[in-house]
Amino acid sequence: MDSHLNPWLHVPSEPPYLLPCDSQIISSYNAGHPNENYQVQNKVLPEPFIGKTTAPVVLLSLNPGFDDGNIAEHARAGFQLLIRNNYRQEWAAFPFYYLDPGFESRGRQWWEKKLKPLLNMFERNCLAKSILLMEYFPCHSRRFRHASLKLPSQEYGFSLVHSAIGRKAVVVIMRAKKQWQERIPELKAYTRSFTLKNPQNPAVSPGNCPGGGFDLIVSAIRDGDC
Repeated sequence: MDSHLNPWLHVPSEPPYLLPCDSQIISSYNAGHPNENYQVQNKVLPEPFIGKTTAPVVLLSLNPGFDDGNIAEHARAGFQLLIRNNYRQEWAAFPFYYLDPGFESRGRQWWEKKLKPLLNMFERNCLAKSILLMEYFPCHSRRFRHASLKLPSQEYGFSLVHSAIGRKAVVVIMRAKKQWQERIPELKAYTRSFTLKNPQNPAVSPGNCPGGGFDLIVSAIRDGDC
């Protein structure tokens, strides 16, 4: 698969929400790992990235979490539309949809806490246009034990991070530093990248961003197009 072609345009309209290029790999993994904590979830839409793919600040995380409440949440027509519009990169007032004040979800509550210092400095719609979240592994799970899986769809995400480096975006490694640097070695020497001090509480705050990293984020947002 060409890493520059967006595979997420082909997510099925009904569950299981597995891309054709990933389906066999994930199904085989789930068959060999019956513990539901480590199952790759296919009843909710994957969230491989959230936000404008040209955003000046890129957050690198591990994978979307999961609990039983996610199924009902993801079944909402409005939520499905937000996610699929994000796949297609269609215009949105809040491209990072967890900052949309009209979108009620537990994910919104979580992100409001993690981004609180930035929300205190910028208008919501500006921040929502300035941040791109990239997940190392695109699918939901209760716990992560999928490092050995190599999905064809991941290559598209890696290509977006390469593009971010090329346009000199600020790259913040929230979680999964080892995995990201193994797949994108350029991150090790990239001077506009840093790792949060506490990946267990990945708040984007002055105290959690080493070496003036928070100021770097602020400058990138101010220099952006919002």
